Amino acid sequence: MTPDRQTKILIIGQGVLGGDVLDLLLQSGADLAITVGARNPEKALQRINLARYTALNLGHSQPVDLVGVDLMEIQQTADLIERLKPDIIFNATTLHSWWVITKLPQAAFARLDAGRGGIWTPMHQVLVRKLMKAVRLVDSKAVVVNASYPDVVNASLAGEGLAPSVGIGNIANAVPGIRLAAAHMLNLPPAAVDVRFFAHHYLSYRMPSTGGTDGAPYHLTIYVNGMEIPAEEIDHDALFKSVAGRFRRIKGLAGQSVTASSATAMLLALANPAGQVVHAPGVHGLVGGYPVRITKAGLLVDLPETLTLEEAIDVNYHCQHYDGIESIDVDGTVRFTAASTAVLREVLGYDLNAYRPEECEERAAELAAHFAHYARINGMPSAEAS
Repeated sequence: MTPDRQTKILIIGQGVLGGDVLDLLLQSGADLAITVGARNPEKALQRINLARYTALNLGHSQPVDLVGVDLMEIQQTADLIERLKPDIIFNATTLHSWWVITKLPQAAFARLDAGRGGIWTPMHQVLVRKLMKAVRLVDSKAVVVNASYPDVVNASLAGEGLAPSVGIGNIANAVPGIRLAAAHMLNLPPAAVDVRFFAHHYLSYRMPSTGGTDGAPYHLTIYVNGMEIPAEEIDHDALFKSVAGRFRRIKGLAGQSVTASSATAMLLALANPAGQVVHAPGVHGLVGGYPVRITKAGLLVDLPETLTLEEAIDVNYHCQHYDGIESIDVDGTVRFTAASTAVLREVLGYDLNAYRPEECEERAAELAAHFAHYARINGMPSAEAS
């Protein structure tokens, strides 16, 4: 992030997302010094080599360093960060990948999915919380980008002073569809259309699939060639239906490239900050998703003239209820809605309506055990449940 040397990026995790992001970074041609940290270096090496093969086919031959790291070991992670001194750390780890429950039989999946994404927060929080403790331990100045449910996790960690700088995905995944649909409705090329979209994970996940918001609040401003379009000129209901209709995309693991590309856009903007606007969740520990301007001075929520920051936060505060989150207290305590608490109790047999951030590891272990039992009695192979 300085002009006289390469930007150092540490990618932690080489699962589906981490591997896809590595692919895109190597294919971008950006002048980066990339290190991958993985708990299983031998397995990670094969994924790194796959990324390098693909990049070489496209004319890029950038090296990638590989180091072993276990985020559960805070001191080990801190020592690694102190030695590497990365400018950017990208966390692509979690104890519960979002796609795992989709491997359940449809009826079992539907019962559990009614609890919404928020119920898995403890499992998403454990590893990035330990990473942030390591970052603080050595007073690293790295920009930490969290891919693990940042709409909620970043806000909870803020209560401990451990918030990552920003997240990726979620709201960013909905923006391309909105731009394409708006451009089609206005009979313009997509490059002429830009948006500022404010919404929580729930809406950015559901709207592209259903074509509606289910009543969840949001704010959307559309621009053409830099000029704001009056709200009455585009029917949002028709716009969202078009996103889920004409511009519907492949979802699930096969559609993971959208999340990977949103993460790559964020990482490249951070590596060369020039005022780019990238949509992202969890910026500065805020709940939900925002357009974020990337500058040399830092990350700024990019607000349209008609919206204040307080109003943008309020939109996301109320939108999070649809994802099963009642509130996040000042100390980071996560409180689930009554409906999501009922799903945990009635479907998984697990009583949990709130937890403090320091309890996330214990709650995650309990939740994992209850889910493993549910998956087993519903016929999911144990390998897919992990």
